[in-house]
Amino acid sequence: MADLPDKLYYSIREVSEHTGIEPHVLRYWESEFPSLRPKRNRGGTRAYRRKDIDDILTIRRLLHEEGYRIDGARKALRDRQKSAAQSDKTPKPQLAMPFSELDRPEKIRQIREGLLEVLDLVRDLKPSNEKDKG
Repeated sequence: MADLPDKLYYSIREVSEHTGIEPHVLRYWESEFPSLRPKRNRGGTRAYRRKDIDDILTIRRLLHEEGYRIDGARKALRDRQKSAAQSDKTPKPQLAMPFSELDRPEKIRQIREGLLEVLDLVRDLKPSNEKDKG
């Protein structure tokens, strides 16, 4: 199998060379597996993404190595995609923040003092028209 260059879209020839699956088989799998739907460019040529290639490799493994038939492989692929989508929805653990190193009351006090200084400066300012009158 040929190495896959790093780009956004791949031709059916490139996918065929990388996966070892003939183009006519790839076209057939498109009709059998709803998740395998490569985009088409303006000329109507198939444009596969990395996700499509990953699906093709999974389908090949299901059919050729794990012994599934088309119907079983379709269901297994759908189940795997559902479980992957579910795991994407589970919240990621929040990074631990060392609150012991962060003295929150002291920071709040410093911010408050700074704001009070700004407030005093604003109060000391008089509009320019009041200065002219006095």
